Amino acid sequence: MFDPLLQQERTSLAWERTAFAGIVVGSLLTRVGASVHVLLGGFGLLQVCASAALLVWSGRHYEDLHVQLRAGDTPTHPRAAMVVGVGATVATGMATVLALVFVVTDS
Repeated sequence: MFDPLLQQERTSLAWERTAFAGIVVGSLLTRVGASVHVLLGGFGLLQVCASAALLVWSGRHYEDLHVQLRAGDTPTHPRAAMVVGVGATVATGMATVLALVFVVTDS
């Protein structure tokens, strides 16, 4: 049954929280990564831009959720979920590499 007040709100807020977390992590990676290597800083900047694009995308497609829910479809966008999942995994890997670089250089 379609709930006109809740499901699209939760879905939209989940995408927004994911985007904000990506912006924060990307900003930290840009700041810290640039001191290690320019490519790490560039990767962080790329993550900030991708997360900002996700934030804009989630806002622009908010109304589309109503149409999908009324039709009985899922509001989850499989391709977007895949891109965010892969992006988060890559960002976590880069952050791990960055942390290891700091540990090795401090030793």
